[in-house]
Amino acid sequence: MEETSTSTRWRFIGGALYFTLQGAGIITWWLAMFAFPSIQKHFQAYPVTKNVQPSALYPDLILLAGGSWLCALLLWRAPRHVWSQRAAWSMVGAFAYPAIHATSTMWRAGGKGWAATMLMLTFVQGSFLAAWTIRLDGPLFQVAPQRSTSMHILRTLIQTAVFWCMALVLVPWLVTSAEHHLGVPHFTTPMQRWLPWLLFALVGALNIHTGITMSRWGKGTPLPLETARDLVVRGLYRYVRNPMAVTGLFLGLMIGWWLGSWGTLLAVVMGGIFWNVFVRPIEEKDLLERFGEPYRQYTQKIGCWLPTFPPHPPLPHTNNSQDTTTD
Repeated sequence: MEETSTSTRWRFIGGALYFTLQGAGIITWWLAMFAFPSIQKHFQAYPVTKNVQPSALYPDLILLAGGSWLCALLLWRAPRHVWSQRAAWSMVGAFAYPAIHATSTMWRAGGKGWAATMLMLTFVQGSFLAAWTIRLDGPLFQVAPQRSTSMHILRTLIQTAVFWCMALVLVPWLVTSAEHHLGVPHFTTPMQRWLPWLLFALVGALNIHTGITMSRWGKGTPLPLETARDLVVRGLYRYVRNPMAVTGLFLGLMIGWWLGSWGTLLAVVMGGIFWNVFVRPIEEKDLLERFGEPYRQYTQKIGCWLPTFPPHPPLPHTNNSQDTTTD
């Protein structure tokens, strides 16, 4: 592998490892389809003939499995070459088409073919994360450019809407479809029809307000590609270090409760564990590097998951986020 910084080198190694495993996963999937015909019904939205499988097998092996391994080879041999970067992003597009096709087909078929949809969405998201982490045009977290406060808020609201659609609509739909076709029973509790929605509305308002607070005082958005320019210790940030994650996970739990879906609740818990183990350390390292001692003191006083009392004094002390865009 070419000489490069330690952190960047590990990003390239991680990307190469992911694409290697992804290619192996595609092949393993097809081997399982032929070895265990009984599982095919979970991957098919409609009955298919035996001639249809080979027509999907060869493109999957050549484009998806072969393409993933080619990306892994390029990232190992020449990670800084422009074609290595392009190959990684091309895999995002290569998996995006079957993911969209599988999702739309599953919708028309009333939830059938859920396994194929889950698999393709997992691969397209994994490819995107891998391509994002190995890019050469900057760190993993990029500070938002100067814009007006209203533009930061607008972009935050759009990002929040996309996240809600993906995490609070698409994921529960996929999980409950899988539970239905696998015969997994749902649970029931008192007040299940209305209390989750009441709590969802209250905490959802806090989630949106927290995003607006980030945009107003931090001059950025919750998205890592447009992260805040200033350290924000306002609103809920005075009580808990990442209220966006806490409230977002709570909303997912409310959806799972309302649906009576054990799988949705499990998905929310796994999402929280993933964020805490993989995302949180990277995010906090970036914040410590950019904000230094004030952020270190903040982390020592305020917890990440549970509210802390008394709250931290507000930061920044003044709001200079009225800068107009230079676009």
